[in-house]
Amino acid sequence: MTLSEENKKLLSNRLTWIFLIIIGLTIKLVLLPVKTGDYVVFLDPWLEFIKTHGYIFSLKYNFYDYTPSYMYILILIAKLGFNPLYSVKIVSIIFEYLAAFFIGKIVYQKYNSNIVIWVSLAIIPLVPTVILNSSYLSQCDSIYASFIFGSIYFAIKSKQFISIVFLGIAFAFKMQTVFILPLFFVLMLKGNIRWYYFLLIPAIFILSILPPWFYGRNLLDLLKVYVSQSDHYKFLTLNFPNLYLWISNDYYQSVKIYGMIFTFIATLFFGFWFRKKKYIFTFEIWIKLAFLSSIIIPFILPGMHERYMYLGDLSGVLYFLVVRKNIHLPIGIILVSSYSYIRCSRFNDVLPMAPAFFLYLLIIIFTISDFVTSLNNKIYEVTK
Repeated sequence: MTLSEENKKLLSNRLTWIFLIIIGLTIKLVLLPVKTGDYVVFLDPWLEFIKTHGYIFSLKYNFYDYTPSYMYILILIAKLGFNPLYSVKIVSIIFEYLAAFFIGKIVYQKYNSNIVIWVSLAIIPLVPTVILNSSYLSQCDSIYASFIFGSIYFAIKSKQFISIVFLGIAFAFKMQTVFILPLFFVLMLKGNIRWYYFLLIPAIFILSILPPWFYGRNLLDLLKVYVSQSDHYKFLTLNFPNLYLWISNDYYQSVKIYGMIFTFIATLFFGFWFRKKKYIFTFEIWIKLAFLSSIIIPFILPGMHERYMYLGDLSGVLYFLVVRKNIHLPIGIILVSSYSYIRCSRFNDVLPMAPAFFLYLLIIIFTISDFVTSLNNKIYEVTK
């Protein structure tokens, strides 16, 4: 598909996008010295522990609650000896731009113009939650997100093996990779990815935990890292406006189990429903499903935190760059996500969560409507 004259005018001024890229980099540079609780309470002590316990040999100790994959990065940072705060943030910022690059490459499949890559590199790092995540909070959600968008890109290019390798690497970094699994489940059922490639995901995860096991850490602890993470904060929702906002935390254990079962069954049901031959998935419909998957799973899954819309924020930008309409959907999601970040602060007791919930619910309803309409319109085009 070629760009319309209107789109050409909008995208052709490359200098504008380069200027926005410079603005984004400048903001990140200004925020580099900022220390927040996430760095002071967790990352800085971990880096100090790594240095005082033999770097790679520190892996034998259970001093961290992240996956070993991220600890390898922290070990490298500690070993290089540069400013640890800056190094932690710069690593995450690099992966921001990698995620933006892959998003641009996905959009390129529609427009066949390199300018969309520049647009993505300009916009993604300026998303408020992206800035807050890496440059302000020293968090690393950009790492797993970049591998997910790489996985989607390679799936679109019919490179099944490398697509699932990227998905497996994403899962080895963050459990939030499960937010995109409904998309890949439908890809598998539709025959776009062979089922046995998904065995790579647990294989890559096991490979990622072997070094700590080799140095002496308990293998069972390593295998249960995501179970331990989910039980660290025993809240049905933590500053995140999903379904569980309305359920008392007194029922945490039982509701958590039922919520996970419900999410699993819902994914199976809709996956097999969309498997029907009458549903024809175009490039745009796949992108719409990616966006829907990344926002609806956090809505129905218990134990979500304020940062868990990160993938949804970036998927929303991808959605708009491809579809070029319904801008209220990605903007709404970014607003919900940003509100959750702000509420996870001294404003916690001041800002109510209910408004964000209802906005989130409306976005999901509109996104589902848009997705179903696209599927039905394709059926009509084929059968008329």
